This record gives sequence, C-alpha cells and structure tokens, in this order.
Amino acid sequence: MAAASQTPVSSPPVEAAAQTPQDMEAEYQADLITQKAKAPVPQTTDSDSGGNMLLYGGLAAAAAGAVALAAGSGGGSSSSEPVEPEEPKEEPVGADIDGDNWSGRLILVDSGYKEDVTATVEQNGREVIITTSTTQKYGRKFVGKIDSDAEMQVRDQDTGQDWTTFKGKARWNMIDLYDYVHSFHDLDRLYLTRTSKQ
Repeated sequence: MAAASQTPVSSPPVEAAAQTPQDMEAEYQADLITQKAKAPVPQTTDSDSGGNMLLYGGLAAAAAGAVALAAGSGGGSSSSEPVEPEEPKEEPVGADIDGDNWSGRLILVDSGYKEDVTATVEQNGREVIITTSTTQKYGRKFVGKIDSDAEMQVRDQDTGQDWTTFKGKARWNMIDLYDYVHSFHDLDRLYLTRTSKQ
C-alpha cells in the first residue's frame, strides 16, 4: 500500500480576473512553445549547419508568435459589459421648457433680497427640476410638475414650500413662479426668461 502524499497547507488562492477559454488556450500555447524553445537542442551528427539554423529560426518564430498571441488576447480584463443607454425623455407636457439657457430674477421678501440668476430646467414629460445660480439659503432647487395647461407647481428643496405659476402659465420662453409668505400677504418670486430653445 503506497503512502499518501502530504499536501502542505497554504493560504487560499488569490482570485484572478476571469479568463475566457481563448485567453487560457493562448497562455497554454505560449507556455508550450516557450518550453520547447528552452529545451536543449538535440545533438546531431549531421554536419549541415543550415538545418540547425532552420530549427533555431523556427523555434524562435514560434515562441515570438505565441507571445504575440497571448498579448493580443486581452488577458481577460476586457470590459465587455453592455453600457445601458440613457432612457429617452418623454414628450414635454404643457410647454417645452427644458434647457440650460434661462435667466431672470429671484426676489425673496423675508430678506429683502433681489438677485439676478441663471437657471437650468430639466423637463421629462410632466416632471420638472429647476436649478438656479442663487447664493441665497433658498430658491436654489425646485422639483415638481407641469400640467397640460402649462400650470406649474414645484417645491423648494430647502424650505419645502410650494411655488406655483398662479399669475400666468409657463411658456417655452417664460416661467413666473410665486410663493406666498407672511400669512399670504407677500410673495417670493422667481421670474425666468429665454430667447431661444436649446
């Protein structure tokens, strides 16, 4: 009865990047050709040195080809994951207000502040996001909806207050939003215009 061979205990193998069958075949072929190239040249009794030159040249060419094949296989690190395309936007509802070329004025009654601002409006169907350039504590970002009559209701993301277009519908070149303050006695206002669509 043969004695069982003892296998030394080693740390778990480090996971390598997944290889394709083509990568593994290329590595195998490269190793095989490299081993043949390193093997000692058999002694010949033939005095024809031209034959030996052909043998050495053939082995060198085969080894170079195997290395090139293995290098060109990508080594299993290629990124073949499909890139998901961005979902197309829905048709604008009410008015086509999408664009980054808006400018206007932000008036905040509490602080008595009036500021010229630029704005970007993202519209996807009924969904609307307005981001302004203000440096104030609110009036920076609004998220909400526009209906089929081009009436808008958006919420200030800092204060939670709803702003609406109750004084006039939105148009492709004008948005006029208001927020009641001081128990419905005063109005904050964001008035935006543009001269062209994107």
